[in-house]
Amino acid sequence: MSHKSSNYESLIRDNGYRLTPQRQIILDTLCAMGGHVSMGNLYEEISAHHPAIDRSTVYRGMDFFRELGLVRSSEVLGMTVYELAHDGEEHGHLICTLCGRVEHVPSARFVDLADHVLATYGFTADLGAFTLHGLCGECNDGAAA
Repeated sequence: MSHKSSNYESLIRDNGYRLTPQRQIILDTLCAMGGHVSMGNLYEEISAHHPAIDRSTVYRGMDFFRELGLVRSSEVLGMTVYELAHDGEEHGHLICTLCGRVEHVPSARFVDLADHVLATYGFTADLGAFTLHGLCGECNDGAAA
């Protein structure tokens, strides 16, 4: 995963903010960790290489990036995880409740479902945060055996 394909500095500056060294470190670390990263794991990785950056700086930085739409959060097996939002297409997640495997599915695959939910319930779904829990193919095969 690379955040170099999106110009985050420009996106941040266009919103009237600066890409501080601490914010750059947070983005670089999230990118290096590959997404679906818990806040605790992100902080541990940052503090191992940059001990002067405290936990509150990481939390504030991630809140800042979420508010700007640069980072998305999802619930995976009861834990909030984070990933860069502007790398690749918007996607939802299929989450195996047995082994924890997470599969990305292009959000476009869920448009018909979202349209049905809107027409039936008046509810607008956020397909970028869509998660579906169940069993992956391997766990399904194991359960059938």
